[in-house]
Order: sequence, then C-alpha cells, then structure tokens
Amino acid sequence: MKKLIIYGFIFIIFLFAALPLDGYGQDSTYTNPVGNISGIGDPFVLKHDGQYYMYCTSEASRGFKVWQSDDLVNWVEKGLAFDNGHPGNGWGTGDFWAPEVIFYDGVFYMTYSARAADGKLKICLAKSPYPLGPFINIKTPLLDSALTCIDGNFLIDDDGTPYLYYSKDCSDNIVNGNNVSQIYVQEMTPHSLEPTGDPVFCIQPSQPWEHPQDSWQWNEGPFALKHNGKYYLMYSANYYASADYAIGYATSSTPFGPWEKFSGNPVLAKDLSIGVSGPGHNSVTTSPDDSEMFVVYHTHTDPNAPSGDRQPNIDRMYFSGDTLKIIGPTRSPQPMPSSDGTSLIDAKKKIVNKFRLWQNYPNPFNPVTVIRYEIPLADYVRLILYDTTGRKLRTLVSRKQKAGLHSVIFNGSDLSAGIYLYRLQSGRYSEARKLILLK
Repeated sequence: MKKLIIYGFIFIIFLFAALPLDGYGQDSTYTNPVGNISGIGDPFVLKHDGQYYMYCTSEASRGFKVWQSDDLVNWVEKGLAFDNGHPGNGWGTGDFWAPEVIFYDGVFYMTYSARAADGKLKICLAKSPYPLGPFINIKTPLLDSALTCIDGNFLIDDDGTPYLYYSKDCSDNIVNGNNVSQIYVQEMTPHSLEPTGDPVFCIQPSQPWEHPQDSWQWNEGPFALKHNGKYYLMYSANYYASADYAIGYATSSTPFGPWEKFSGNPVLAKDLSIGVSGPGHNSVTTSPDDSEMFVVYHTHTDPNAPSGDRQPNIDRMYFSGDTLKIIGPTRSPQPMPSSDGTSLIDAKKKIVNKFRLWQNYPNPFNPVTVIRYEIPLADYVRLILYDTTGRKLRTLVSRKQKAGLHSVIFNGSDLSAGIYLYRLQSGRYSEARKLILLK
C-alpha cells in the first residue's frame, strides 16, 4: 500500500509537470538590489529601442562601465563605455563620477564629472553613435573652467530647449563659512549644447533632514523631469558614505525655479531594519511597456559599514495629483516591471466586476510564488493552503478587503516538495487551484 501511494504521488508530479504552465521559466518577481552588481554608485539608466543601459560610477580612476538589460532587473556587463585611455579621452586625471547619457539629435551624449589637472572637479561632455560606446570627449570642460562642479543632468524641455542641472561641489563652494553643495541650472543651446546665459541657483540644504547647520552640507545628484506642466527636481542630500544619504524633491512652474521643496521629504530614506542604508543619487525610467515609472538608485552594499561600495536598486514611482511618491525602499519580492500593459499601480486602483483567482506565478516554484486574485465588492476574504488530503496547512489571508486586485507572496521554504491546493473564499464565491513546490 505504501509503495502504491508513493507511485501515485510520483505519477501526479509527472502529470502536472507535463501540463503547460503559464510563465514557467520566467521571473515573476525581483528583489533589490538588482543585477548582482556591487562596487558602483550613481546609477543612471537610459532606455532606448527596447533595451536598458545602465551607466555608473564604477572605474573611478579610468572611466565608466555599462550594463545592458531588457527587463530592468537582469543586467549583463558590457565593458567600458568611456575609457580615459582611449585616444581623445586623456583630459581627466581621476575621480570619474556620475555618468549620464541622453539620446539627442540621433547621437548619444554622456555627461560626467572628473578631476582636471588643476585638481578641481569639472563636468565634461562626450558622445558616441552607440549606447555602449565608446564615448569620446568633445567638451572638456563643458561649463566655465573656473567652476568646480559635478553631477550633470540634462532635461530636454517640450520646446526642445536643453537645460543642464548640476551641483556646485562643496569641496570648493563656501557659503557663509560652510562647505555647501548647491544645485544650479544652466540653459544650453539646442543641438550644439553650449552654455547660454548665466547659471541660475536652484536649491541648497535647507530642511532639517539635510543638516543645514553643519559645516559640510550636500544637495547633489540632481534629476529633473516634467509632469503635467510642472517641473520636478529630485536630488540627494547628506554625505554619500552615511546611512542618512537620502532623496528629496522640489517643484517649480519653470525650469529655472523658484523651487519649493516638498514638505514630506525625504521621499526615499534608509530602513536599517531591512538592510537599506544610504539610498540616493537616482535616475528615473519606465517599465518595458511604459506603463510604470521606476526610480533607479544606489544603496550601500554593507549597511553596517557605509562606503563608496554600493549596489543598484529599482522601485516603483508614481504621481498622486502633484505629489511624487515612491513605493520603497524595498527588500521583499516585488512584481517584475510590467511588459504587457498592466501597471501594478493602475491595477490596484481598478474596480473589477467579477471574482477571479489566478494561477500562482511562477509555478512550479522554489520557494517563493505570488498568488493574485480580484474581488468586485468589499468583503471578508479567506485564502487558505491545503495539502492533497484536504488538511488545512496555513491561512494566507483572513480579513475584510477592498474591491480590486490583491496579491499574496507565499514562501514555501518550510514545506516539503509536492502538490498543494490554495482556495479563495469570499461571500458565496469559492475557487481552488493547485501549486507545485520543487526542492
């Protein structure tokens, strides 16, 4: 009898293994940090022709590495996009920091910071016909040669006017006796990308979380974007090797300001309870299908010893009215960036008109899978896990929930490999599905 049960169980396993399982072999979730990458900082992501390119502070003595991805999560290193050993690139002496790339007039332009022969930090401009490079210097430095500055960020406005946001570096910028990093904006000429007019002050440390009373202060890493006619200036504050490094934003009705900092800053900050230290120096991109926005940022590789060794992270970002919001920082499994037109945030807002229980994804799985369901009315919901004998193993949900789409992340690490059932009950609705746990 025991042998019969074992053979029967094996038969069921093979039966389900032979069935087509939607999404099997694909990732349904990701967990920060992404890409198995460390030793970087200041991640900037360019999306172009269905591919993502990530440029980071990475080889500070010689240039910048580039990584490529098609899903914003899984990254492949592609070598040096900029190498100061390449002919024409010998201007900088070191401290190659914060590369950013835009596709403009059919060409890829890279802004970056490096130390000049006089010891001062300056912003330069390089270009390439390809996103992977090689990028070759065309303007060294890009701005006034007397200016000590870092972290260049281009915004191309709706009328085609380019603006370069940057940080006056605190190493050389003295304000009221303190070393202060301030963010400025410089209008640039279309096509030629030459400075025109005078630089305009944007922001400096002023909110309590930015420690404006300290002798060394930072507002740096600007990233400008436009939403519904309003300009948003994201930035990072505090020392980069501190757990308190964090992200805030300011808004304005013009690209020049005046800028008003959000009263709820910082919008992305440390959470040492989940191992997040110093989230900052961000860029923003969209999901593969453009239905979702993602903030790309770094965190310290070792939260117990913050340093220049950092890792890339991505989290969802959206606007609620005029307020910029970030769902993060996260360290738990998150749904993959949308590639089918279904935004997670939009789906959560959607009012559905029927009950539905989806097949868990991935399936088979080990050890984590996601169970999704939707209910048309606010009601008491029970989601329960059973073994194949009908024995109740775990209650996954038991509470009243709002109408709409819901998801549960199930971790089966404490269960044996095998087939299990999960049943959703809400009002008179009841449906069950099978899941397969592999070990």
